[in-house]
Amino acid sequence: MWRWKALAALAGAFDLATMEYPGRVLGWFVGSVLRIRRRHVVSVMGRAGILPTPSLVNSVYAQLGRGVFELLWAAGQPPDRVASLVQVDGWELVEKAMAQGRGLVVATAHTGNWDLAGCALAQRLSLAVVTKHLSWKSLDRFWQVLRAERGVDLVDAAGAVLEARDRLASGGAVAFMVDQAPHRRSGVERLSFLGEVACHDATFALVAARYRVPVVFALPVRDVDGGHRVRVEFVLEPPVRVSRAWVRSVVCAVSGALELAIRERPEQWLWLHRRWR
Repeated sequence: MWRWKALAALAGAFDLATMEYPGRVLGWFVGSVLRIRRRHVVSVMGRAGILPTPSLVNSVYAQLGRGVFELLWAAGQPPDRVASLVQVDGWELVEKAMAQGRGLVVATAHTGNWDLAGCALAQRLSLAVVTKHLSWKSLDRFWQVLRAERGVDLVDAAGAVLEARDRLASGGAVAFMVDQAPHRRSGVERLSFLGEVACHDATFALVAARYRVPVVFALPVRDVDGGHRVRVEFVLEPPVRVSRAWVRSVVCAVSGALELAIRERPEQWLWLHRRWR
């Protein structure tokens, strides 16, 4: 892990905007030289009705590369400085939901720089993120430690429901990444997504239903000028009597809003995921 710390120290000597340039180089190397999952990216974009021009596909990899270097930069910065660089649109909706004292479920996705956004939000509220581990062990340790040091409590997907119960009971927030293909058959809804039927993990909605807490749909985005923001799109309150129909309606609302956001800014979503497997 020391190699990642050394890179973080080097990145921290520059300003955040500078991370665009090494990020583009990394994105070019991964996407155009190594061509990691490039054929997959081109295929799923085309199936979604989005023209996969070389420029657009290159932009997807450039965004990912830039995100890596931004996280390296953030590793050497005080948490409050990182938080000051991420604007939250619609924060008043979150405050209103949190004021009920029941906690809240955050549905979000791999758009913009999602990790930087999570570190920023953790300075405003008690936040746990349901996450998966990376196969690259040293990078995974560095990545997990970085987020934990910035107040993001990490919850393994296998024990998400029980961990969520405790966090919500204390009035905190639990964030679920809703744009990945689930690895199980239970707690899943089959709905259209980007033009094809896909399995949607409904855990976030099931947790909200079980513990009677609001669902906040919020997406990280990168502005044209390189700035970062989190857009709070909407808040869904559970009814007095929740049902499976309500759970499905929540999953449908979130997936539909996510699809619109991806079509609006396709370069900012993680197309490398095998979303339709």
